[in-house]
Amino acid sequence: MKEQGIIFTGDSVPLILADLKGQTRRVLKPQPIIDGLYYEYKDIPWLKTGDPSPFIGHLCPYGQPGDRLWVRETWRAVELDNGNDGILYKADNHFKSIENSQAAADLWCDAYADRKYGNKWRPSIFMPRWASRIALAVTDVRVERLQEISEEDAIAEGLQKEVISVGYQNDSVTLRARPKFVYLWDKINSDRGYSFESNPWVWVISFKVV
Repeated sequence: MKEQGIIFTGDSVPLILADLKGQTRRVLKPQPIIDGLYYEYKDIPWLKTGDPSPFIGHLCPYGQPGDRLWVRETWRAVELDNGNDGILYKADNHFKSIENSQAAADLWCDAYADRKYGNKWRPSIFMPRWASRIALAVTDVRVERLQEISEEDAIAEGLQKEVISVGYQNDSVTLRARPKFVYLWDKINSDRGYSFESNPWVWVISFKVV
């Protein structure tokens, strides 16, 4: 079993903790290239009409079913007024005390004394394993084009259907989860060159909180 970190946005973390998000999509890098009737990814070809998961699924950098992921999120080292040392998580302002050990105390002291950050908020990419509070078990990995996402998978990504009232007659309209996913995806990824319209290949990683 392998274990590695994975970055999630502050909006995603509460959804994971509430068991509302059990899936994430990450862009394949580099993107597969077309060679005649085949796609090719890292010298592995598959037919354009076939499911690439059996061919390249084992190359997923986020692991395989049975592996573990630990969540990286925005955090800071803090000392409470009562002298309790720990980690504060920006997503929900949750405080977690450090373990009662010399090793944990040393790690916390090093973080708290850091010249650049100290007790300021730190980007998720700089979260070490010891500061993480969420562990995930990978349950499935597959490969698909981004636009293949279904309504059910958008819900698994943490987006919810919403029924709203409109007009003078209080008619109801259902806002589906998939368009919400498209909006949030573009908000995060468009500037990186991976808009929903560009339809990149993505890893689809399903998971559950350990």
